[in-house]
Amino acid sequence: MPNLFLKHLARLYMPVFQYETDAMKILYAGYSPIKRNYFVRFLLDCNPDHTYIGRRWFWKLPELINSDIDIVVSEVSRMSLSRFQNYKGYILPEWVPMRINISRPLDEICRGSVSHFSDIKKRIRKYNLTYEVLSDKKSFDYFIERIYHPFISKRHGEEALLEDLQPITESSSSFLIAVKENGIIVAGALLKRSGDSLSGLRLGILDGNEEYRRHGVIGAIYYFSILEGQKMGYRFLDVGGTRPFISDQLTCYKLGLSAEFSLDHTPWKEYMWLGVNTHSVGAGEFMKNNPFVYLNNDNTLGKYMS
Repeated sequence: MPNLFLKHLARLYMPVFQYETDAMKILYAGYSPIKRNYFVRFLLDCNPDHTYIGRRWFWKLPELINSDIDIVVSEVSRMSLSRFQNYKGYILPEWVPMRINISRPLDEICRGSVSHFSDIKKRIRKYNLTYEVLSDKKSFDYFIERIYHPFISKRHGEEALLEDLQPITESSSSFLIAVKENGIIVAGALLKRSGDSLSGLRLGILDGNEEYRRHGVIGAIYYFSILEGQKMGYRFLDVGGTRPFISDQLTCYKLGLSAEFSLDHTPWKEYMWLGVNTHSVGAGEFMKNNPFVYLNNDNTLGKYMS
């Protein structure tokens, strides 16, 4: 597609922004404000003012790591991936697929010190949460307009990307898990049957209401999806992508659902390059406290643990 080609072509020569706190000074190379804001907040634990330092060819980015710069993060073009893989640093998947093996007994899935299911089941009982499987057009429209879009808008604000889900809902393999509180639909998820997996595509809360979130409806979505997936005889529940940092809040939550990282072998996904000043105290502290998964040269996932 022409637009995608131009997007990757542009990532060969990128704008570079500098951010700094008392602890670290970092550079971000790329065009996406959403990605930039995420990495800046995650690396620096705040979102300070930035300085635009001009454009750089991608092969010049490793040279920017010096005694004054602790970490460089760059968007990666498919045209430059192989070159980035030869640089010192790490190729991070922007999103890493995660899935739960639901071919095991439910007790085994829910067991374990890191599992959230004990709390989820308590909230299901306390707030009388139940679920229903729906696949009619009226229910799909209600999910999009009253559940998904309000939830995404309130969660991400100006950075929200409101997708057109109609093509997905028109597929015969798609259906909804509608979570009810005292018989009223308060949350839901759009799922799809695919191979040996039941894939969670999108989820949301009625009108983005935070009270329902506190009642545990997000956890209930995952729990009821496991129940339904087991009834249908699926081996895995794909719970969507997450950031590659294990300390990321969403990643921690999904790990607590007994989910594991998996590698989607689609020919191209979005990647980031993380270049680290190995002599930097600030960068060293960040690496120590924030393990992550990265892409090896053979397209397998590696895990950085200091």
